[in-house]
Amino acid sequence: MSERKKFTLRQLAVQAKLDPGYLSLLERGKRNIPKPDTLRKLTKGLRIDESEIFKMAGLESPNEPTNLTSIDSSEMISIPIIDEIACGEPITAVENISGHMLLPGDLVKGGDYFILKCIGKSMEPAIMNGFNVLVREQLDDENGQITAVLLDDDNTATLKRVKKIKSSIILMHDNPDFEPIILNEDKPGRILGIVKMEMNMF
Repeated sequence: MSERKKFTLRQLAVQAKLDPGYLSLLERGKRNIPKPDTLRKLTKGLRIDESEIFKMAGLESPNEPTNLTSIDSSEMISIPIIDEIACGEPITAVENISGHMLLPGDLVKGGDYFILKCIGKSMEPAIMNGFNVLVREQLDDENGQITAVLLDDDNTATLKRVKKIKSSIILMHDNPDFEPIILNEDKPGRILGIVKMEMNMF
C-alpha cells in the first residue's frame, strides 16, 4: 500500500493521521477492511482518489459505502448478538442472546455466525474497545487468527490471537501492555469461532 507512493509506513501514518501499528497490521492482512472514515484518511495520506481506495477495499464508491437499507429484506439474515454467556449453554442459546442484527446473506454464507462485542483494550489497534465483530462458529483455527475463545474459569468470551504449542494454547494480545493467557488443564477454555470482520463499518 505505502510502497505504491514510495512512502515509508511512518510517513503514511503521519500524513493520514493514523497509528503506524495499525497500518502495519493492515498491510500484512491482519486487519479487517477499514471503516469508510479510515479509508478517507488513507486517501489523503496516499494522495490518491477516494474511488481508487474504496475499490481496493471492495466498496462500491466513497459516497456509497455498504448500505444495508438498500438490500432486499429477503436477502437478509438475522444474526444473534451475544452478550453475557450462561454457564453450560451453547454460545447461541437463548440465554446468551441480547438481540439480533440483519446482515446480507452474502456476508454470512458457509457457516453459523454470531456478533460479539470487544470489551477492553487488549486487541488494540486491531480491534478497538467497544467494537462489534462478526464471528463464524468453528472449533479450531489457524495460528495467528483473531479468535473468539471461551474461558471456562469465569465463563467469559474473549478475542485473542491463538498460538498452539504442544498441549497448551497461548492467547496473544495485539496490545503489548497485556500479558499472554495460557490455556491448559489448570486453565481450560475452548475456541468458539473466527473473527471475520468488524460490524462498526455498517
